[in-house]
Amino acid sequence: MKLSLIVILFFGYQFVFGQLNTPISGPVYEITKKENFNGFIGENDQHLFTLDYAFSNRKKQELNVRRFAQSNMAFVDEVNIYSVLEEEYYNEPKEVFYSNDTIFLFSILTGDKDLTPLISLELFNQYGERLQYSIVDSVRFDEHYHIKEAEDKKGFLIARHNKFRNLAEQEIYLLALDNSGKTKWKNTLKSPYALQSLTIEEIYYSSESPVYLLCNYGLNLDNKSIDNELVNNTYALWAYKPENKFLKEFELRLNNRWINGVKMHYDGKGELLISGFTNETRKKTVNGVFSLIINKDFTIKQNHTYKFTKAFLSKFLTAKELDRQKELEDMILRDLVLLSDGSYFLLSEHYNQYTERNYDPRTNITTTTEHYNYNSIMVSYFDKTGKHIWSDRIPKFQHSINDFGYFSSFSYLHNKNDIYIFFNDSQKNNELELDDYFNYNGIYNNRKFQITQVHLNRYEVVDRNEFLLQGNNNFMLRAKRSNQINSESIYLLGESGRNRKIIKVNIASPQ
Repeated sequence: MKLSLIVILFFGYQFVFGQLNTPISGPVYEITKKENFNGFIGENDQHLFTLDYAFSNRKKQELNVRRFAQSNMAFVDEVNIYSVLEEEYYNEPKEVFYSNDTIFLFSILTGDKDLTPLISLELFNQYGERLQYSIVDSVRFDEHYHIKEAEDKKGFLIARHNKFRNLAEQEIYLLALDNSGKTKWKNTLKSPYALQSLTIEEIYYSSESPVYLLCNYGLNLDNKSIDNELVNNTYALWAYKPENKFLKEFELRLNNRWINGVKMHYDGKGELLISGFTNETRKKTVNGVFSLIINKDFTIKQNHTYKFTKAFLSKFLTAKELDRQKELEDMILRDLVLLSDGSYFLLSEHYNQYTERNYDPRTNITTTTEHYNYNSIMVSYFDKTGKHIWSDRIPKFQHSINDFGYFSSFSYLHNKNDIYIFFNDSQKNNELELDDYFNYNGIYNNRKFQITQVHLNRYEVVDRNEFLLQGNNNFMLRAKRSNQINSESIYLLGESGRNRKIIKVNIASPQ
């Protein structure tokens, strides 16, 4: 589900760090059944809206929209907006958006028999009352589909493409809808190249700008599966102007470098920023960064590459490791954060998952354990021309088993030229210096945790503090589901069993 946002809590201590206001901490509320929290979908002056999903079987599902009072973050009411739409089909919710007190629910309808899958759109008011229902598109069984809300909230874009490997001319079908689900325009874009496969990794869509599709062609000419190499990663950008049906395709190539992770961001003024990680070994590793700025006429304005120094790598690797390892492993690019002055941050995380199986010959039973590791955060800052200025490491170690990493990773609040990062942490880490990268303590299975807040600006990692923590707090941050939904605040959700609590963290107004 594509919902916006996020997670955490605690009891009543209230602290202010940096430019953050005293938070609004809501009372504890309880959920009566097992649900999957899907984030904060929107807000108005009176209420905050959250979404939770519960699945029993194909015909019995729940999609619970909950309202919370803006004044104190207290639970107000809830409504289940899920219903069976067509008797011949079962419907699965896919994307939920919120705008102007309207909830937009896209679902995929799959028939019990050999029927073509359909995409439906339902509109609800803030009370969960259905206003409209329509079928807006169909999907072939051999297609992937993506649903993207317009950045200016003026409709939606559906993109479909073939999901199987097939050396042929690849196509992307685009359908633009207005906020009522009516077609604004549609077209099929074709690559001039014969491609084995195509995957859309990111979409930027606005009614006032071109459509940008960041694609991975997944080329693997020798048809071999090489899991630990990037030989099959070839990124490209499709830039499309629907008013004159003009398409331009950029293949992202770097001299003697391979791309391992890429993000894009449109600045709202006609320029598209593309940035990410590079390496020189063709492995799934990182040893540098790149940036590319594209003008509104689809010409390249700026491009830069930067290779990390040995001094920077020593923040992640010990002296012994540096002798045999020249690149960072398991670094996952999480986001590109554009600041108000046009400069930006890349935020990434050291992540890996592995499966452990143990066989007991006495019982003839094999036990399987899934390990989730969400470790240190890497931050890289670039000026408005895309030139790399500095990078640093924020130490973090989160190891859990068989929980899908629900309470791991991080969330962040971005305001103008500052970023505040939140994650579950060990209290002892706040006693260390910011550049003490190897003496930090980890959390295993979410034990003895606290909530940490790290403040960044354009010049440095400013500070690291425990955030709104009391000694007997047992509400853990649900960071992976977080994302802010306005420019001045972030909502955080914490869980302890079936008890939850919401807190609102605001940026302080200038004195």
